[in-house]
Amino acid sequence: MKPSATETTSKDLMRLVSLFLVSLAASAGTATQLLPRAPVRFEPNLGQVHTRKGTALWAAHGPGYAIAFTKDSTLLQLGSRTISMRLRGQSLAASFEASSPLSVATNYFTPGYRGAVPNYERLRRNQIYPGIDLVYYGNGDRLEYDFELAPGADPSRIRMLFAGADSMRLSENGDLLLQLGSDVITQRVPVVYQKKASGERVVVPAAYRIATSREVTVKLERYDANAALVIDPVISFAAYTGGSASDTGVAIAHDSHGFVYLAGNTSSTDFNGITANAAYGTNTGSQDIWLMKLNPAATSGDQVVVYSSYFGGTLIDTVTAMTIDSNGWIYLTGSTTSTDLVITDRAFQTANAGTTDGFVAVFDTSQSGRPSLLYATYLGGAAIDEPAAIAVANNKVYVTGSTLSDNFPVANAFRPNRNAGRDAFVSEIDIIQSGSASLVASTYFGGSKGDYGRSLAVDAAGRIYIAGITYSADLPVSTNAYQATYAGGGDAFLTQFDLNLQGGYSTYLGGTGVDEARKIVIDPAGRVALSGYTSSADFAITQNAAQPLLGAVGATNAFLLLLDVAAPVPQALVYSTYFGGSVAEVANDLRLDAQGSYYFGGYSMSPDLPVSQNALNPVSAKGGLNGFVAVINPSAPPLNALRYSSYITGPGSQIVNGVDAGGAGVIYVTGWTSGDIFPSGYEPHTGHGNTDAFVLIFTTP
Repeated sequence: MKPSATETTSKDLMRLVSLFLVSLAASAGTATQLLPRAPVRFEPNLGQVHTRKGTALWAAHGPGYAIAFTKDSTLLQLGSRTISMRLRGQSLAASFEASSPLSVATNYFTPGYRGAVPNYERLRRNQIYPGIDLVYYGNGDRLEYDFELAPGADPSRIRMLFAGADSMRLSENGDLLLQLGSDVITQRVPVVYQKKASGERVVVPAAYRIATSREVTVKLERYDANAALVIDPVISFAAYTGGSASDTGVAIAHDSHGFVYLAGNTSSTDFNGITANAAYGTNTGSQDIWLMKLNPAATSGDQVVVYSSYFGGTLIDTVTAMTIDSNGWIYLTGSTTSTDLVITDRAFQTANAGTTDGFVAVFDTSQSGRPSLLYATYLGGAAIDEPAAIAVANNKVYVTGSTLSDNFPVANAFRPNRNAGRDAFVSEIDIIQSGSASLVASTYFGGSKGDYGRSLAVDAAGRIYIAGITYSADLPVSTNAYQATYAGGGDAFLTQFDLNLQGGYSTYLGGTGVDEARKIVIDPAGRVALSGYTSSADFAITQNAAQPLLGAVGATNAFLLLLDVAAPVPQALVYSTYFGGSVAEVANDLRLDAQGSYYFGGYSMSPDLPVSQNALNPVSAKGGLNGFVAVINPSAPPLNALRYSSYITGPGSQIVNGVDAGGAGVIYVTGWTSGDIFPSGYEPHTGHGNTDAFVLIFTTP
């Protein structure tokens, strides 16, 4: 029905989602293909595209089909057949506007045009009807389009005319089916819903109607014209990676050129995606590390993986953290029981000194073969040493973790000796130097019980921050500590060092339960953000929290906390909130975008995780552990602070280990899964391993 004419000053939109799904292009890829389908890309017509049914202003490509956009039609060419969609009564003056440029152009050598043509992820036609925009985008290898309606716009204006199909009908579930010989083009039933002020999701029933003239309209039931109607997020890349044994994704990052970097662990000797330019093309032990550089915008599956390699020795090698620098170098740290790890000439430590040592490795993915391993060293003593985090700043590498070794390498140490139990450590390495000269500084840090460094960051002034969990009541704290005493059960801690690793700021953070900081991020103002988990009902929470209470008595929830260490103690806690449901959540990673929103991910055991209206997966698949991703903006009002939240779920179990934040709401996710977590139409999980790593890139509306 036509909505009321009530006006509003908000930017709320109604979106009606449709899609073309070509049946011959929907077959699954093999297990050896990381991305069996190329993503849809949009490009301006500079002379490279010719059609017989109008001048193409823009074009798009998918596997087995091509699309041309003229002033009055969308033309889909499938083999020798062409089907067109026109909008009756549309404005022919509606302008085209592309957005989200891809990092790789398409090169043409045709009679009409020779040269590079830029590619984009989205194409918009503004004001195709009054108050209505038409937005085209790719969803995997499929073309989708939305009608975006401003408040008060009339959806009954939308009238789609299809020509070129042998027949047109509605399926039992309301999909529009266009028959072209043995092929079927499916246009999914519109998906429309609203969210009430209470947070309840309300689906707006929507359906296609076919007139005798082959004109298709969209019928909506009654809805609130002044409230937003939204669609599911847009997935731009989704792939499993692994082999016939167990594989996990641990970390993910992206650079300004659009490349995506991943690292994880694998027991598979047939890990898919290992490239010919790999430093090491085979798994040499019971568990090796894998690393990968991807180009998600590549136009064919065999160009997606730019670089991928194994790294490890003959025993167990485990990567725990990864970071990248402006050169695109990949920095890895973790632990190894291997005594034959490949070590480079400038290594600080050339041999494994104990049962389990740490390591640091640096790869230049622009190199090929063995030269792509720029630097590799052991880092440890005679007992167990387990690095957990790595950072790069000022041309130095910083590592933190925990150690049981009394002879862990130290230099310019704040504390040169282990106290008792496990101690945290932090080390600064100059990979340009050689041998002992490369260890710029290294120190123990801890109290009389167990202390674990979990994360590390370096601020603009070169100060080093480590965070983790401590069971010591006598951890060194500073006079300006936000929380000067141990609250029991295991507390999170935050400690700052200067460049010489001398003591700076140090504080406990926690309540009477178990509290652990797993990730640290420094914002542009120098404030410290932490995420992790807490079972403390008395965890310090601010009045502006998105979730002021623990999900349930006895629950464990994730948390997001923002601390200004330069402020007086009463003002130091800028923001703190729980996040979770009635059972358990753990946040494993944290990122900050340019708009001040924090992205974090981990795993959930709760059936009632707080989810947003546009969640990729609004409910748990109830198969075991579920991954999750959430976005919180601490500067927003409490009811609006949770910008996005979703399960990452499917049959079996899933955990999100790594997240990264791009511009315009892009979220990068990796972890592991034992089941199928991607929507229909994307690469299916074939079950060829116990668990597989996954990479998922999507954009929230």
